[in-house]
Amino acid sequence: MKPKIDANQINHPRIVSPQEWEAARQQLLVNEKQLTRARDALAAERRRMPWLAVEKAYDFDGPQGKASLLDLFHSRRQLIVYRAF
Repeated sequence: MKPKIDANQINHPRIVSPQEWEAARQQLLVNEKQLTRARDALAAERRRMPWLAVEKAYDFDGPQGKASLLDLFHSRRQLIVYRAF
């Protein structure tokens, strides 16, 4: 059985004046803009990554039998794959 949590025990943000709230909001906006610029820079860096040719002939089991990468992607010559490792 989980213990009951009293609403008075929960840490809530403090209540402030409209001026303090606006100052906090402006600082948050600055931080959000920095994050956006950093994310945009990272995306640009990702787009500049060199390409790697797929030399190996991969075979897959498709709905109509064996299929190559070209078959799976309808003869598109470029395929972008992001690796997470």
